[in-house]
This record gives sequence, structure tokens and C-alpha cells, in this order.
Amino acid sequence: MTAPNHLTGGIVFTGLFCSFFSVNIFASPLFISVTLIGSLLPDIDHTKSWIGKTFYPIAKWLSVNYGHRTITHSVFFLIGICILSIFIEKNFSDNYSISIILFFSVFSHLLFDMVTLQGIPLLYPFYKNPCVLPANPEMRIRSGNIRQEGIILFIFCFLTFFMQDLFANGFWSTVNNNFNDIKHQIKEYKKSPNALKIDYDYNVYQTNFKGTGNLIYATESEVFILANDKMHILKENEQGLKINTLKTQKTDCLVIQEKIELKDCSESKLNMLLKNSFVKKAIVYSNYESTISTNQLEFKKKFEFENKFNIQFKSHFLDTIAVNKAKKINELELKIKNEENQLINDNKEFYTTQNLLKQEKNKLNLDLPDYELNETQKNIIELENKLSHHHLKTNLMISEYKNRLTKIKETPIQDVLYFGEITFITITK
Repeated sequence: MTAPNHLTGGIVFTGLFCSFFSVNIFASPLFISVTLIGSLLPDIDHTKSWIGKTFYPIAKWLSVNYGHRTITHSVFFLIGICILSIFIEKNFSDNYSISIILFFSVFSHLLFDMVTLQGIPLLYPFYKNPCVLPANPEMRIRSGNIRQEGIILFIFCFLTFFMQDLFANGFWSTVNNNFNDIKHQIKEYKKSPNALKIDYDYNVYQTNFKGTGNLIYATESEVFILANDKMHILKENEQGLKINTLKTQKTDCLVIQEKIELKDCSESKLNMLLKNSFVKKAIVYSNYESTISTNQLEFKKKFEFENKFNIQFKSHFLDTIAVNKAKKINELELKIKNEENQLINDNKEFYTTQNLLKQEKNKLNLDLPDYELNETQKNIIELENKLSHHHLKTNLMISEYKNRLTKIKETPIQDVLYFGEITFITITK
């Protein structure tokens, strides 16, 4: 088989079988380069082949010592190349995609050469007879036959174009997407190492929901789709649910589980952590009874929940304390005002006499006739004498109430604190 057919056939064959391992040969220039090189590599024993001309010294040595379609067209060459690739990747990388691609691309070359008239000695050097597929020579390909090679090239090119979605999404993902149901998307989520983008179109009775989001989590019977800060939960056999479209696509993002321990966490800080966040599992304790947004009628100090989105805590204790504090402040301020008014009334005669004395003393600054001056001086003496015998009343409760008021105002309201452990699921951007 000619080099163009080995290249296009290698792309189709390698892309197809790598899709079973969720490896897309078009995902990076490195992957497609390995595919192309592997598809031609066995012909390195031929000095006139494309790869033989590139590596001429190696090709000449192999051609002189072994000849064409011998050692490099055997299963042992395939195994040796793969072992070398795995060794390199094991020591320098944790990703074995290159080895998978190299295996299928080299194997594609051997397989396509087996369907030619000459075949290949697959078990060389232990067994030198050629292996062929199929056994009938009339059904095999003649190398160099322009008509046959052209038809095959066209088929390979057509398949390469037609199978792009299969290469990109993987074989099992393509199968799962064809079912448009929850069960197969749960399988897809569990086997996918990366986050999945999902297109959804479903009805719950007469209400339609359609859009694109992230498949953030899946259990044994339900999927959780996050789209536009809203969570869609689809359950298998849910009454009234009709799925029109449910298809996923792989992304480069990762799904990450992050566990956070809470210790003396304030309510505002906790709610900030939980805002627009998906909680896989949580156990939370509070020092005062609180409620959560999913059940605001249940007051308790211990909360256990899982697979919840945008949960918010609310402690009514703080509201009660704030109301009681304001009530006590108002009561004390009213008592202080009443006691001060009462004290003013009790000392009304004293203050009245004091004002009269002040008025009479002011008259001394005026140019008064003698008789008025004498009368004014007399009044001053009488008023001073009266004040000297008057005892000003005091009220100790006023200072007591003021001390209480200051203490209440300066005493901060004790925060509601939360303790526990929360596991979040997030998707990296």
C-alpha cells in the first residue's frame, strides 16, 4: 500500500480505536504527528519510502541486513516500539496517550500491508511466511494499482472527515450521546476525567428548559447541571420529565473536589463560601439554632446535607437579640427621661426662686430711683435667704439608669458561629 493510503488509513484506524480510550488524535499537533509517523514507521526498512528517505542511513542498514517487509513489519517490532514508548512516558510523563497512539498507528500499517497480495511476515524472524487478509488473493489489494489505491484513498479521506465528531468526543461518548437519556450521561460523567459541557432541552410537564451548562456532578440516578448560576437536577423516571436533548462534550477543564473545615466561622463568611457553590456533602454545627434556605421553618444546631447548590444559613437568634437590645435601650432612655422630668418638678420651687433672684440682681445694673433700688435690694435678701433654706433634691436612679444604658450599648451582640466540614465541587476555568 502506498504512503498516502498509509497516512489517511492510519488516521482513520488510529483515530477510531484511540476513541475507545477517549484519546483524540487531533487534540494536539504532537498527537497527529505521532499518528502520521507511526503510520509510516514500518517502511523505514525501504530506502525509497517517504520515511526511509528521511532516515536514509537507518533505512539503508535495515534494507541491506534484512530487506523490505521483514523485521519492521513483524509483531515484535510493534511490541518493541510500544515498550520503548511506555518506558519513556513512565519516566518523563504520567500520560500514556502517546503509547496508545503509537501502538494503533504502527499496527494500522501492518494491518493494511496484510491486505495486499504480498502480505507481511508477522512473526518474523521465527516464522517467515507472509500473513495475509483475506485468504482469497482476488480480494486483496495490489500495491501500486492506481485504481484500487485511489478508491481506498477516497474512502479514507471521506471517513476522516465524517468521523471528526467520533474522534473529538470518543467512541463511548458518541454512543452515550445517541441515547439522549440520563442513564448514559451518568456513565459519561463517571468515565470522563475532565469536566463535561452539556446541551439540554427538556420539559417538566408544560415547562420547557433549554440551554447549555456544565455537568457538574452525577449520582447513580440523577445529574446536576449548572447553567447561568442555576442548578438543573434531572432524575431518572421523574414524573412529568420529558428529555428532548441531552448531549455532552469534553472540555479541557477539570472537576475538582475541595474539602474545607469550618472553625469559629461567622454566618456572613459561611454564606459567602456557599454562595453560588455546589456542595457535594456537608456537616455543619452552630452554637445557636439556625435555618437553611431549603427549609426555613426548621430550627436546629446540626445540619447534614448533600448535592445542594447555593445554600444559605439564617440565624433568627441574632434578630431576636437585636430586637431585645433595642427594646431595653428604649426602655432605659424613657426611664431616664421620666426621672429627669420628675426631678425637675421636685425642684421647681428652687429653680423658680433662682430665676427670680437672677432677675432682681439684673435690675441693679439699671439706673433705678432710690425707692425702687431699696425695694430690689430687699427682694434680693429675701430670695437669697429663701434659697439658703431650700435643699435641692437629687435622684440616684438617673445615674444608675445611665450606667446601664452605656453598658448595654457598648456590649456587642454575640455572633452565631459555625463548625464542621464541607466538600465543594468546582470546575476549573
